[in-house]
Amino acid sequence: MDWEPPPDPEKPSCPYVVGFKMAVTPHTPPPPFGGANYRHPGARPADSYDKITAPGYTQTRYCVKDLKPDEAPSSAASTNPDPWLVIESVIRGGDKAGAQVVACHWDNDPSKTTYLAKIYDPLYYDFEGAEHRGIATDVVWDAERDYSVEAAAYEELKAYETRWAISATTMLQDESNNIKGCYPAYFGSFAFKPRVVVGGLAYTRTVPLILTEYLPGPSMEQMMAVKHVKTPGKRGFDTVIEVPGTDDARIHAFTRAAESYLKLVRAGVGQGDFAPRNIFLLGDLHSPTLRAVISDFNVARVFSRMSPPRTPPKMADPDSFCAAPGWEARFEHWLPGWFFTDEERRNSRLRIEFPNEEV
Repeated sequence: MDWEPPPDPEKPSCPYVVGFKMAVTPHTPPPPFGGANYRHPGARPADSYDKITAPGYTQTRYCVKDLKPDEAPSSAASTNPDPWLVIESVIRGGDKAGAQVVACHWDNDPSKTTYLAKIYDPLYYDFEGAEHRGIATDVVWDAERDYSVEAAAYEELKAYETRWAISATTMLQDESNNIKGCYPAYFGSFAFKPRVVVGGLAYTRTVPLILTEYLPGPSMEQMMAVKHVKTPGKRGFDTVIEVPGTDDARIHAFTRAAESYLKLVRAGVGQGDFAPRNIFLLGDLHSPTLRAVISDFNVARVFSRMSPPRTPPKMADPDSFCAAPGWEARFEHWLPGWFFTDEERRNSRLRIEFPNEEV
């Protein structure tokens, strides 16, 4: 394909910058849809390539094609009673970034507690498609799909955690099933209504977001520094990945992350993308109280809401999960080389991490 997005002079600059305020209200996300896992009968199918590239469709016009223009505003003065979220910093944002990820706080909160907001605005998804250049993408469908799946995952995990906490007060609970701290705490789904002018007419869009715990710690990927080092006698530079801590500390962090991931599966959600960029580490890498948090659920499998619904699968024991060859490429810099080549040494190390498992 050689399609290119047409010029889009009506598209506003991405507004999700420091200081931007959003007047939000609670929002009910649609049932999760998209792909083989979710076949919600009421979900709109993605538009065909021919429909997306029909004459006259810029990304802005495509995003308002199903909306009616606003009526003339009332001359009476009005105030917006909705609470405001104020962006403090941008973690991932800008045009073509997909879901915008920002740190924010409630404007009326004296303590200015920081939260993480993930904003699903199709106007700032990549109209061309990040993985398939030259092919038009149904950005409206993509944004709503991401939102529907991620919100469903957080709702499922929060409901499980609530049930577990209630039952823990009345009976002896197996702490290995407690998922508190294994994922970012979830504070709900919201939406705000930005306006855009197209063809001289104003349209009010509904842009959803989810609000979760802000994690001050870096992701596992962010803890690895990429450096370009000049080697004497050689032309150019060598790329060197610097990793924190000792081999033992990084193995400990990796196994804690695997444990968090497996707990979430047992709770009903397969996160689906176990990788350093989606693992946040809070605390000392050596510490037994290290918190390994699994984030990003837009490709998750929420088993009870799949088509048809399923029970959580029986996962491998933790040591077998950690030893899976599939992790070698994803964690090649984080884990020492011998972890996947020296089975006896790896099993000996895993016995320390999982003393109750047979390795």
